[in-house]
Amino acid sequence: MRKKALQILISLLLLISVCCGETVTLIDFTGHQVELSAPVTKTVSLSAAASEILWALDEGKSMVGRSTSSNFPPMIESLTVAGKHSNSPDLELIMELEPELVIADTMLSEEDRKVLEEDGIAVVVERFIDPNRTLLVIENLGRALGKEERASELAGQLKGYHDLIKERISGTNSEERPTVFFEWLGKPYHSASNGTSYDNFIDFAGGVNIAANESVDYPDVSPEWVIEKDPDVILHILGSSKDYTEEELEQWRDEIISRPELQNSRAVKEGRVYVLSGTVATGVRSAIGELYLAKWFYPELFDDIDPGAEHEKLIQEFYNMKLEGGYAYPSNA
Repeated sequence: MRKKALQILISLLLLISVCCGETVTLIDFTGHQVELSAPVTKTVSLSAAASEILWALDEGKSMVGRSTSSNFPPMIESLTVAGKHSNSPDLELIMELEPELVIADTMLSEEDRKVLEEDGIAVVVERFIDPNRTLLVIENLGRALGKEERASELAGQLKGYHDLIKERISGTNSEERPTVFFEWLGKPYHSASNGTSYDNFIDFAGGVNIAANESVDYPDVSPEWVIEKDPDVILHILGSSKDYTEEELEQWRDEIISRPELQNSRAVKEGRVYVLSGTVATGVRSAIGELYLAKWFYPELFDDIDPGAEHEKLIQEFYNMKLEGGYAYPSNA
């Protein structure tokens, strides 16, 4: 009798251990402290970048819902759509899916976060276009999913790219850094200033954002202003919600270099006009975008680096698929 009671007690303790798991505490980008019982087995991602990270860590096994913008890897499209973006989640559907964790970007409102948290769902809000932050997000989600080893492998690969860029541009001084006019989302002369994700992205790759000191985060500037600044490089980053062909990227570049007001600008005359898909500007693949920028900014320092080849290796290793589509133009510059 005593032996049987002991066996039951041991079974209960093991069950409690498995059910409750280890308590993991994460601090997200907004400074919120989020406590989770790891490993988390059900997640909803309201960010395409977060979806890429989750899939790289556990092949999507934990994901029960995604945002409309989450379209990579392609296998993800079979999952339930739980909102268009972080700023438009389907709260009722998310609660029906009963996830333990929702991952969103900074477009998620405090009101929506509160609704989910009051339903007992942990919510992590992150920024995904930032080299160092991306590595931390991978580490945090690895802990949450119980995939620390896989997270370490992924973060190590990306950190290798980061370290390569930092090492090679470390010898340049401020006068040698190319000035960059950045516009995005298919909107001519719509830029980004200091402290934004895109400004960090450009700065990390060694460029100087000419709109860094503008008074608003995402200013609309005039062609005359750009001509007066006369940047070394013009960079356009498209949205991340769709895939592009190389022909589409070329068309965007042709549109920029054919603008009459830019014909005498240094960047156009020297052919230093580049277009980047937003799919390689966030999340896991942001390291590939950084490689493209670094090579465009410092072609002589990165002559031996092929960002496209590195992209292909990354996709093969962490998503077990072949690379298709266009991501940068001109990709061989």
